[in-house]
Amino acid sequence: MSSAFPDELAFFNLVADLSSEFAQASGVEIDLVIEQALAKIGQFYAADRCYLFRFSDDLSLASNTHEWCAMGVSAQMPHLQQLKSADFGDWFVNWHQGNPSIINDVSAFPAASPEYQLLAAQDIKSLIMLPIRSKSRLIGMFGIDIVRSTIQWPAEHIAGLQLVAGNICGALMRQQIERQTEQLTFFDPLTGLANRQLMLKRIAQAQLHSSRCQQYAALLFVDIDDFKTLNDSLGYNMGDKVLTLVAGELSAAIPYGDTVGRLNADEFLILIEMLDSDEAKAVKAVTNLVERLQLRVADNVALKQVRPKNTLSIGATLFQGDSTDVDVLITQADMAMYQVKQNTGNGLVFFDAQLQQQAKRRILLALELRDAIAEQQFELFYQPQLVHPGIVVGAESLVRWRHPTRGLLGPSDFLDFAEESGLILAIGEIVLRLACQQLAVWQSNVATARLELSVNISAQQFRQRDFVAMIQHILAETAADATTLKLELTESMLVDDFANVVDKMRQLQQLGIRFSLDDFGTGYSSLVYLKRLPLYQLKIDRGFVEDLLSDENEQAIVRTIILLGQTLGLEVLAEGVESAGQLNALLKLGCYHYQGYFFAKPLPVKDFEQFLQQHNNKMFR
Repeated sequence: MSSAFPDELAFFNLVADLSSEFAQASGVEIDLVIEQALAKIGQFYAADRCYLFRFSDDLSLASNTHEWCAMGVSAQMPHLQQLKSADFGDWFVNWHQGNPSIINDVSAFPAASPEYQLLAAQDIKSLIMLPIRSKSRLIGMFGIDIVRSTIQWPAEHIAGLQLVAGNICGALMRQQIERQTEQLTFFDPLTGLANRQLMLKRIAQAQLHSSRCQQYAALLFVDIDDFKTLNDSLGYNMGDKVLTLVAGELSAAIPYGDTVGRLNADEFLILIEMLDSDEAKAVKAVTNLVERLQLRVADNVALKQVRPKNTLSIGATLFQGDSTDVDVLITQADMAMYQVKQNTGNGLVFFDAQLQQQAKRRILLALELRDAIAEQQFELFYQPQLVHPGIVVGAESLVRWRHPTRGLLGPSDFLDFAEESGLILAIGEIVLRLACQQLAVWQSNVATARLELSVNISAQQFRQRDFVAMIQHILAETAADATTLKLELTESMLVDDFANVVDKMRQLQQLGIRFSLDDFGTGYSSLVYLKRLPLYQLKIDRGFVEDLLSDENEQAIVRTIILLGQTLGLEVLAEGVESAGQLNALLKLGCYHYQGYFFAKPLPVKDFEQFLQQHNNKMFR
């Protein structure tokens, strides 16, 4: 029997109210507003169920995401997940075309039909299912099941419910956009972890919470050991895979409610809350957690397939209350992690006052380096490079920092930090400019016009998009002849994005620049790389030269490098020659280019020029 239809004025007032509520709802409120709307519609029609389905992006699956049930009716939503869209039959085809499925009386179906069997089993007498579409694309379905009676759905009500479906669609799209925006704003796109901005908020909240509860919290600074080597040797795609796998293990290991975030590159932050009020117990809890983290990462099968050993360096700082700035807490944990790195990694160190002093020194070093860049406090020293029987043919340029209060500083005092902080890019450009300026000076004098000058190039420098253009600009600015400029690259730089490396080298080669492969034999030597690279010179690493007289293995390696260079038509230069015995051994093996303290240490330009004049004059007497 068909029931009297609900009052039309009341229905349109309901639709108007729902439209207003959807329009005013924020993204975080939309799920609640949808549930309230389903309840109001279901109660209005004295329905059994009122529900919402969402389709997968490829429309192959449908899941019940929101549901209202009348009193005494069992919820069906848990059983209606990941359904095949094809199982909806002609209804799905209708929805896809933008048409509702309207069933006034289920009993009108043949008793043996699939529709009757499905609906009658749930005692449904009437129902309506309306598509939810965005820009002609089906994203969901909104339906009402009537059990108590049949209903003849009038056109006005169908139109009103389609308007509600449109409001639901608009709300879902707005929610999706807000979630995507939030994801971009607060989450790392690679790992899905909290980003720096969200971590800063969470740490500040944890400070307030720890103050109220009088319990310790901890901030952990996590760094993947030897990640740079992995990235340089296996490439960024494999590096991203490792980052994602490690992120997953960190997230899985921490207690519920705590937070893991990615700070940058291979650096992560872990915020641990609700530790004990006793400091010793809090330290023990963090130590136990770190042991679990290390174990999970070490045992991860997928990580082992990338490289057999995977470890973490972790620094930790405890806090209670908000007396310490959030940025300072991060710096403290970073400093503690750095201590682990200095002790070969794979461990945990808690921050203490001594590390605070180191933190201050690093902050001061960053400020002083920026001043040094702005004020041109860098200068070059020159270590002679010779060819048998001892003629100086050029030099390797080595940067020094003329510090205003600490005097002359060598590379070990600042270059590692410059690499970490990214300041190496500005310093590298200064070094290239100084080198080209010096070449131009030498080229103005017949006696020094053909001196070669080598400049070390860092991986960060070489990866710059405008690296070639920068060198072209410096050469034009200084009027230096590029044919006497030699750029020293390391093997690890060549593995990542090899095609791009070769392209840059060939562009620079066309300018007349030559290339030396520095520290050859210590990295990922490959004939495939060497044959394709426009190299001029191989440099034998000082480590092989150091033990040349006492270690047969080192002798064999040096002999192999020399033969390889000769086979490929490359000049071979040994660095770190410190004795006549080493020099004689190299000469016997066929290496006729060399540099080292046996001849001269790195010298200021005037001392180098004096050495050049005295040494070459002596050779040509």
